[in-house]
Amino acid sequence: MVEVNENLDQSWFIDDDGDSLSYTVTSSKSEVVDVEIGHGSYTDLDGNQVTDTRILVTGKTLGMSTITLTAEDGKGGRQSVTFDLQVI
Repeated sequence: MVEVNENLDQSWFIDDDGDSLSYTVTSSKSEVVDVEIGHGSYTDLDGNQVTDTRILVTGKTLGMSTITLTAEDGKGGRQSVTFDLQVI
């Protein structure tokens, strides 16, 4: 089971069984904005290498689009969050 985590200090999604999650992202208006899943790496203040999953956004024209981020655990658990993104 995948759930949305309301605590923004952590990942948006949690899996009760600890299964690894795969992500997809879509834009309701691809003519306004392109979105894709990407990964970023950085060194934190303690010197640890950290890799995280990010939404990469490319604005194409002025307008509004609804972005949907979905997480799946590969065992039937699935959850999505949506938000509006305005390109100005």
